Amino acid sequence: MNPPAAALNEGVTTMSESPGTPAASLEALEHELHVHQVELVQQNEELRRAQSDLAAAHDRYRDLYDFAPVGYCTLDAQGCISQINLTGAGLLGQPRSSLLGLPLARFVGSNDADRWHLYLRWALGRETPQRIDLTMNSSGRTRHWFAAINSVRVSGENAAPSLRVSITDVTERVRSEVERRIAAIDADARESERRRMALELHEDLGQRLSAIKIGLAGLPGCAALAADIDQALALVRRITIDLRPPMLDDLGLHPAIEWLAKDTARRLNLKLALHMDHDLPPLGRAVSLGLYRFFQESLSYLLHETHASDLDIAVQRPLGQFILSLRARASEPGSPWRLDARSEPSLILEHRARLLGGRLDLDTAPDGSGWFGLRLTQNLDLKDTPVDRAGRPA
Repeated sequence: MNPPAAALNEGVTTMSESPGTPAASLEALEHELHVHQVELVQQNEELRRAQSDLAAAHDRYRDLYDFAPVGYCTLDAQGCISQINLTGAGLLGQPRSSLLGLPLARFVGSNDADRWHLYLRWALGRETPQRIDLTMNSSGRTRHWFAAINSVRVSGENAAPSLRVSITDVTERVRSEVERRIAAIDADARESERRRMALELHEDLGQRLSAIKIGLAGLPGCAALAADIDQALALVRRITIDLRPPMLDDLGLHPAIEWLAKDTARRLNLKLALHMDHDLPPLGRAVSLGLYRFFQESLSYLLHETHASDLDIAVQRPLGQFILSLRARASEPGSPWRLDARSEPSLILEHRARLLGGRLDLDTAPDGSGWFGLRLTQNLDLKDTPVDRAGRPA
């Protein structure tokens, strides 16, 4: 591209020897040629840098495309694979070269085959991104998994439209959702059974004991028996409230927690410190019931694991959250009581916190004052808060 320096000097010398050529014109021409040569060298270097940057960008794109955490592929108008990355080939269970030209429908579960064909025609006729969840099969149908498929239509100038598709394995998420639904159904069934038992205890056994007490009231020498009946009535009342406290439905979560904490401290002779924020906005019945059951189980767990003499319970209600803190202090100073975070009761409690959508933190070792306990942080969905006709919290 650039003329050799020797040829350039020779041309300049020849021009300078020709008769009638002014020396100033020759010097100007030589300067222009030199400047042009420098510009050509600079342009050549810029082209080389641009070519190098382009090659590096291509390598980065290829790496991002092939080793992306989700599968990418391009489908033609018939739904056949024209391009696919390594992640997508791994999800489908075949080498990339053998997948080219195959219809993606071959890897869709039989129950979702019709949905996929309808979706393919729908997505090819729309310019906006589309999404569908499908049951997929790997090569040989040896593994079944769940996929979230997102696609967008692209059209060439003189070519049929095609789809750019992303395939994400959401098997773990689907299984977690199924487990949560099963757990919710199981919890509803157990709660219905508790409510039935509570009503039977309260209405049947409680009324029978009250009738017996009234019948014995006028008989001489039955004072001791009446006292035993009073204790039985108190026991029935406590069991009824443990099964399904009426105040939870009538007054809300905070009064139910306060009653259970005070009743437990009275029965076990504990020093109780109770700190509770205002119950605003009020929580829905399902959320209140789930949090009350967690408080009930965590209180039982904490007192069972330790020989506590002091109990500190705090309920905080920052915006969009519910924070429950339970702390206990051993009756004997310096006792080596600890909470085992990997024990079965701890794991069960942690699992229940996850089912609620919250996070459980355990203070397994006592602090300098001997306190240790647990803390539940629960994010609240404010749209589930009951409201009145004016839109205010009910």
